[in-house]
Amino acid sequence: MSSAGQAPELLGMIALVKTLTNVQMKEILRSQNLTVSGVKSTLQLRIIACLERFYQNGQMDHYDRLKRFIYSLTHRSRTPSSPATLSHQPQSNSSRTSQAKDNLGSTMSPQPFSNGRLSFKESPFYSILEPLSSTVECKVREQTRDTVELKFALSSSVVSRLQNDPNLRIMVFCAADTGLNQFSKSDVAFPHQVELRANLDEVKANLRGLKNKPGTTRPADVTNYIRKKVGYSNNVSMTFALTQKKFYVVVNLVKRRPVEDLVEELKARKTISKEQVLREMRSRADDADIVATSSVMSLKCPLSTLRIEVPCRSVLCTHHQCFDASSFLQLQEQAPTWTCPVCNKSTSFESLQIDQYVDEILQSTSSDVEQVTIEPTGAWYNTRSDDQTQDDEVATGLDDDFIEIGPFLSPRLKREEASESTDLFGTPSTQDGLRTPNIPKSSQKRSAPVVIDLTGSDEDETPSRPTKRQALDTIDRGSRGSRNIYQNGFTSNGGHEASSSNGSRSSEHTTLYIDV
Repeated sequence: MSSAGQAPELLGMIALVKTLTNVQMKEILRSQNLTVSGVKSTLQLRIIACLERFYQNGQMDHYDRLKRFIYSLTHRSRTPSSPATLSHQPQSNSSRTSQAKDNLGSTMSPQPFSNGRLSFKESPFYSILEPLSSTVECKVREQTRDTVELKFALSSSVVSRLQNDPNLRIMVFCAADTGLNQFSKSDVAFPHQVELRANLDEVKANLRGLKNKPGTTRPADVTNYIRKKVGYSNNVSMTFALTQKKFYVVVNLVKRRPVEDLVEELKARKTISKEQVLREMRSRADDADIVATSSVMSLKCPLSTLRIEVPCRSVLCTHHQCFDASSFLQLQEQAPTWTCPVCNKSTSFESLQIDQYVDEILQSTSSDVEQVTIEPTGAWYNTRSDDQTQDDEVATGLDDDFIEIGPFLSPRLKREEASESTDLFGTPSTQDGLRTPNIPKSSQKRSAPVVIDLTGSDEDETPSRPTKRQALDTIDRGSRGSRNIYQNGFTSNGGHEASSSNGSRSSEHTTLYIDV
């Protein structure tokens, strides 16, 4: 029987068996004349049971022979495109034992992994300084869920650097296994259904990125959830489900680069000179196959819709329209698509340069100018100024035709004087040259309108007698019987005479009331 001090070596072998593929395990089982049928977990249990039987029964020759065969198989099958490359490099027994102890502490036994093996694509927003935990494999879980844990403790130097430099961050990186090798660099990608916790606190972060766009996921920043104490065992757990491929996760110490620093770097690097832009415009204008016309260039960023402050564009683009460097980099920090917002061409931070031609236009125009017109020769003018001048001229011409009427200005009405030859108020006399005296115009009053009731009664069909009006003419009446005549207070000789009812006078000047 072996001593108890050799037990950690057996644990290391068990952890190594769990990293093998089905093909490797079947080859091991054949060497021991064991059954090779079954799922992956069944194959693992058979090999582990064989190792434990040899070890517990003291059959160290068989145990050492099987151990050497497993090591030779893993080393022989380690190729750049094979998942077996994720296994151990040749290590001493003590190193394998200590690594096995660390791995057994996780919820799911992680796969020992060389940190240099899993590398991520570079980003201008951060640079990976060093790994803080081992890389853990997340196995395929098509119908169930699982949890992996990453435990790490910070050293005194790391704690001191974190406290003094706010740009030092602790981030969780994850990548999918898509034929990884030592020459490939992975995009940050988390399982679709995932939950991340750091020291039992749920990490609020976008772990999905943009749909159907690989590489748009950011690593999860867990700096604020980590206990920055020397030797404290921090625990980061990731729960995932319904995965169809393997994932690998690791915690790294990262140096973050703010957007402001990247903008300053753009200003310091090589720029697109004004002479270069003008040379390109004139070359295009001189081309006989191209009809060059004036174009309108917007001075607003297509991303933020605000006026551009630092105009930049990719050297790979053929257009002269620029976008604001700060707005573009802030968007890429959230979702790194790295495509030009004007022409949708793929770009990168290294290909961005500041356009001095557009920058000169921005410096020469006021802040309220939103666009300029560019001639094929490179000359430009303010479109808004010309339009505004025309508008002002039109407005000035219209001002001459309008008169503003104030609140105290009353309109003057034109009066037409009546003709002097027409006397509307005098009635000529037919006898004795008498005329009714004219009434002054100032005292004239409109006579009351005559109202005639046309509504008849069903009982009395006799119409009502109309009102009488005074005849203005003086007439001579003969003897007309016994009709009542009233003189309007005056006789022909100027005397006053009372009314007469006998009708005995032969001739009188009277005023007669007649029916109308």
